[in-house]
Amino acid sequence: MLAPAGDADAMRAAVRAGADAVYFGLTGFNARARATNFDARELESTMRFLHAHGVRGYVTLNTLVFEDELPIVERAIRACAEGGVDAVIVQDLGVAKMVRAIAPSLHLHASTQMTCTDAGSASFAASLGASRIILARELSLTEIAAIRASAPELELEVFVHGALCIAYSGQCLTSEALGGRSANRGACAQACRLPYDLVVDGVVRDLGDRAHLLSPEDLEASSLVPELMKLGITSLKIEGRLKGPDYVGAATTLYRRAISAAMGTQEGDLDETRRDALQAYSRGSGPGFLAGVDHQRLVDARGCDHRGLHVGTLAQVQRERGRVWLVMRDLEAPIARGDGLLIEGARAGEGEVGGRVWDVDGDRVWLGPDVDASAACVGHRVFKTSDPAREKAVLTRLEREPHRIALDLRIAGMLGEAPILEARTERGQTARVTCDAPLAHADKHPLDEARLREQLGRLGDTPFSLRALDVDLPSAAHLPISSLNRARRALTDALSTANHAAHATTSITANDLVRAASVPDRAPPRLGREDAALFVLCRTLEQANAALDAGADGITLDFLELTGTGEAVRALRARGTPFHLTLAPPRIRKPGEEKIEKFLRSLAPDALLVRGLGALLEAQSASDGIERIGDFSLNVTNRVAAGEVLGRGLAAFTPSFDLDAQQLVGLLGSVDSDGRSLAPFAEVVLHHPMPLFHMEHCVIAALLSEGSDYKTCGRPCEKHQISLRDRAGIDHPVEADVGCRNTVFHAKAQSGADLVSRLRERGVQRFRIELVRERASDVHRLVRAYRALIEGRTSAKDTLRELRTEGGYGVVKGTLRVLQ
Repeated sequence: MLAPAGDADAMRAAVRAGADAVYFGLTGFNARARATNFDARELESTMRFLHAHGVRGYVTLNTLVFEDELPIVERAIRACAEGGVDAVIVQDLGVAKMVRAIAPSLHLHASTQMTCTDAGSASFAASLGASRIILARELSLTEIAAIRASAPELELEVFVHGALCIAYSGQCLTSEALGGRSANRGACAQACRLPYDLVVDGVVRDLGDRAHLLSPEDLEASSLVPELMKLGITSLKIEGRLKGPDYVGAATTLYRRAISAAMGTQEGDLDETRRDALQAYSRGSGPGFLAGVDHQRLVDARGCDHRGLHVGTLAQVQRERGRVWLVMRDLEAPIARGDGLLIEGARAGEGEVGGRVWDVDGDRVWLGPDVDASAACVGHRVFKTSDPAREKAVLTRLEREPHRIALDLRIAGMLGEAPILEARTERGQTARVTCDAPLAHADKHPLDEARLREQLGRLGDTPFSLRALDVDLPSAAHLPISSLNRARRALTDALSTANHAAHATTSITANDLVRAASVPDRAPPRLGREDAALFVLCRTLEQANAALDAGADGITLDFLELTGTGEAVRALRARGTPFHLTLAPPRIRKPGEEKIEKFLRSLAPDALLVRGLGALLEAQSASDGIERIGDFSLNVTNRVAAGEVLGRGLAAFTPSFDLDAQQLVGLLGSVDSDGRSLAPFAEVVLHHPMPLFHMEHCVIAALLSEGSDYKTCGRPCEKHQISLRDRAGIDHPVEADVGCRNTVFHAKAQSGADLVSRLRERGVQRFRIELVRERASDVHRLVRAYRALIEGRTSAKDTLRELRTEGGYGVVKGTLRVLQ
């Protein structure tokens, strides 16, 4: 049972509530930059505290890392090793390589940010040295079971509680495109929680009070703990490093008790414990994707923030003696003075009323003189956002009745010898001490089991409680109680330090690894021309024909539905003009979906786009003569990661969109120890509408049908063109792929025209344009403009003027600049 800790108070709450392990971040390089986090200088004392309580500590280094930051990450890895950290959680492939090289015995856990969705991706992470895989939150129990069956040797970790991201972790670029900050760098802007309009075939669809179309309910899967245990899941994980000790304590207690109940040793009322956890923080709750896809359930769309527990419905608003009373009906729980209440409003929270309860009179409440509740929406739901009495009870229970670790003891010895006291905890800690006095013959009051249990069970302020006691002593033995007490204290002291040890580190440095990240000892991929080549990613046959007519050297077919891919390949080949053909599979691959790539290979393309770690693992052993090109979704932001993916058999890779212009040029211009650069092996995306959200949830099915999945939705995606309109009035296209996963694209394209000359100087030979809904005339204009720019026949300034755009590549530094 793995609990979050954003600060020391939350960590103490997790420990006292019974967490087996706690995960926390250091300042910098973790996916919760807004949490208080922990200072690396205090890491050893933090780990000693955890280990003294039999709790493991995992440090999150789960962000993408840029080249110039690698020495800082090296110092963080060394601090983790020296501080006795039990494992580090990592997203960046380069950082994973660094951990293994610098601290070989430090456990490595593959973050959910690695987007492990099938056995292949999990096995790839294991090949990097990961001992545990934190699976994507979009997997169902059935899919998890398939991964478990295909990779039985791997430790698997599953999220069971807390906030859900609407997009696949590690694949969300929305914060960059809309807010100039990166979710892959721990600075998510929460754009999924904002209100949007649904635009159907160019017309705004009236959805009533539903506005938060991408804001999912929170995950609460305590009822599924028995099934997860049957699947052999190693670790159940709670999200919430931005939450306080009341949330951490309540959620940890819930899953500690759920595990105990599944093992037949239930502690406390599980339903009431669940209410404690949901009262602490909830946007509404359910099993997420663990119970399978249900597009009608996941996103309620009527709220985006904490609401707590639903308690009833507003029946009437009464005005009496200067007070506005809110009359409730269908109350599911009592309401007391001091409770926080929220009466749901209309669309996007308009008319929402909330505040502290000042007075209660039967089934009606008054929110005090400072809250104007006269316009509260009658007939709408009422939520208890805060319950001070419940919150106090949770924290008081943690303080007075902390979870204790079951301890099994054995005492053995012979007369005339000092007996030996041995211990083993339920978490596997062991210790052994020898008493400081010999056993003597007892004339009276011999040491029987009852007396030994009384003395050895006095564990006081320790985190232990005596469970089993095995006595192997002569029947009439005596030992001074003082000696027994000293042995007990020595034993618990030994247990408290049993699991704490620093990890040895090597002399290898980050700079060593950068220099060792060599370019493959092979020629760069063939281009079909001596000059730089221009590839165009197309989503329709019309776009592909237009791109070739305009002078594109290669086409990447990314038919989101896959329908017509075979016919399109045959039609393009029938043109008779040589060109390079790449086929793109979906960005996500779940168990059973490997057949899609098998189908694409059967079409005999020149190359396949590699978009996930499972396909990257397979690229290493591919012998079909088809090139593999790594896509941006592999998240390569530094030379160590680039060396890793190229070493897995890729002909070329696409740098991550997290890189800004300076970082991109620097990465591709750097050279290895033999003086070779990455530039000839890079395919740089010059122009594209940024893919914002990539998600398992189908907003199209959710809002244009009553179906829960592809079997029952009626496929409205095939009948309508869908967009989401943001608060600025911009319509962002929504497209569904063959797996019914949605991608929301930015409405306006991003251009890297300003970078072309610098990239060409450094040896970049492959450039890509990506299309979404562009017409043939748009494609002609784009391809001709960028073709002329790459060949040096026009300037970036003139190209940008022609395309009516501002220059700019990345969004990590500065503002995203897009086509107007």
